[in-house]
Amino acid sequence: MTDMDRVDDESLAGAWIRAMGLRQQIAATAASIAETEDWVADTLDRLALVRPHDAERLRERATHARLFAARERNQAAIYRAYASLPPPGSNDTP
Repeated sequence: MTDMDRVDDESLAGAWIRAMGLRQQIAATAASIAETEDWVADTLDRLALVRPHDAERLRERATHARLFAARERNQAAIYRAYASLPPPGSNDTP
């Protein structure tokens, strides 16, 4: 292995570590967004109970918020799964 190969391997390893850290941060952000959207949906449902004239619209928005939350939870799971993958070329690569 030449010095240049060693530098390239170290650069790749550093980039991989940064990429995995970013994926973990994105997963945490997506999970936080999902929690917020669930809170918004619950709030809209409660508001629909006290505003019968707006109830249908509020419930539709609550449903939309819950669907968005579900998509964000799915994205968080995907990013978490990829954040735990071993670097390419390692012995642990599937």
